[in-house]
Amino acid sequence: MNTEVLEKQTISLMNTISDIGAATAVLNWDQETYMPHGASMMRAEQISTLSTLMHQMLTGENAKDLVLKLKDGNATSQNPLMRLFVEEHEKAVKLPEDLVKKVSKAQALGQDIWKEARSKKDFSIFAPILDELLTLKREEAECRGYADNRYDALLDIFEPGATVAHLNPVFDKLRDATSTIVHAIEPVKHTVNDAPMRQHFPGDAQMAFSKFIAEKMGFDFSYGRMDLTAHPFCTSFTQHDVRLTTRINEQDLSSCLYGVIHETGHGLYEQGFPIEYARTFAAEGASIGMHESQSLLWETIITRTEEFWEFALPHFAKYFPEQAKGLSARDMYHAVNTVMPSLIRVEADEITYNMHIILRFEIERDLINGTLATKDIPEAWNAKMKEYLGVVPSNDALGCLQDVHWSFGGFGYFPSYTLGKLYAAMEWKKIQEVMPNVHSDIANGEFSGILNWLRKNIHSYGKTETPGEIIKLVTGNPLSEEEFVRYAYGKVSSVYGIQLA
Repeated sequence: MNTEVLEKQTISLMNTISDIGAATAVLNWDQETYMPHGASMMRAEQISTLSTLMHQMLTGENAKDLVLKLKDGNATSQNPLMRLFVEEHEKAVKLPEDLVKKVSKAQALGQDIWKEARSKKDFSIFAPILDELLTLKREEAECRGYADNRYDALLDIFEPGATVAHLNPVFDKLRDATSTIVHAIEPVKHTVNDAPMRQHFPGDAQMAFSKFIAEKMGFDFSYGRMDLTAHPFCTSFTQHDVRLTTRINEQDLSSCLYGVIHETGHGLYEQGFPIEYARTFAAEGASIGMHESQSLLWETIITRTEEFWEFALPHFAKYFPEQAKGLSARDMYHAVNTVMPSLIRVEADEITYNMHIILRFEIERDLINGTLATKDIPEAWNAKMKEYLGVVPSNDALGCLQDVHWSFGGFGYFPSYTLGKLYAAMEWKKIQEVMPNVHSDIANGEFSGILNWLRKNIHSYGKTETPGEIIKLVTGNPLSEEEFVRYAYGKVSSVYGIQLA
């Protein structure tokens, strides 16, 4: 078989598998937005069927034959799509079909049970399905294999190459830096507050203003839409169908606005993959951490600058005329950069946010390794919240039930949020170097230069390069926490008028 025919057959199979994956994503999106509660059991079966079918296609005799021929013909070194197909096949064959079916069904059921437990503020409702998911994920980790730590096998799903041994020292340094910042601002913390963002903001106006900002960032709503959900997320069925979701708190604009900005960052990445990668394994982010860097660059860096609010405040005033009275761009800059340890991860400031991730990383690591029992999660969670952030949740909904990730079996996902912050800080440094007028562009509401840079330097690769390779190509340096710490010290010094070494 000649190389051209072989590659066409491989791409055809990838197209089919990707189409089934897209259909599964549609069902997941519907489950999180419009699906009636009573449909959860049947939906779990549907998703399980599709997930099993994808696994069968990726591990079946046809796929095995293609992989052998691709390796024999050395096509994987010439075509990144062929390399990706071989890699995904080799990962998939490690997982028994029965395990894939059990995991996908438990994940689909878990999300609805989590919603009920969260609404009733009762972890005990969620504990049995979570225990089942943990058992399955431990089995999956054993099938995938690891060198030192069982949790490494799950970390690698979301961030290729990440290990507990690598993350422990990085997180230790971030914990120390965060502690330094929190202690430094203690004497002056009363000088800055987020009151401008904590007024009454009608929900419809919040959605309209947030959509306006998303469009200014470059999100194309002719190929996407925005809806409400319990836990904000972005999902994509192709580059031409990207869905954003958010939630509204009428007493806090940040929840909706910065939730939309965050998900728009993800959406821009999804809309930015080269069209020739459509319906293939390359039409994905390089990793969850790299994906998070795209959302966090916009959410926590670009749109929290004073220049952004110089642009946004007049528009803010059109949607919220009463709330905008007497406010300056500097007031808004302070309001969206207030450092205040809090209970909710998605509403945490960008400095203390990492403590939420470190807490979840440590709990997940211990759960997967069997050194923490499911029933003991609330107690462990509350103890770490008190130690790391000085706050303790009054109920499970504000504590260990606040995130959706465990309900869909996303163990190993959380560290990617902090890794995304590290990537984003490195990207931001490079953007400022190559675009010396970027701050004035932001003040004028001109974001196309930033988006074009991201399209060329990040989005264009899709999943054809690893995140480590991309960040090295873009910045010349391997991933490190140093640039984020430097950025955080500078931000806090600017906001609070103090000097940090």
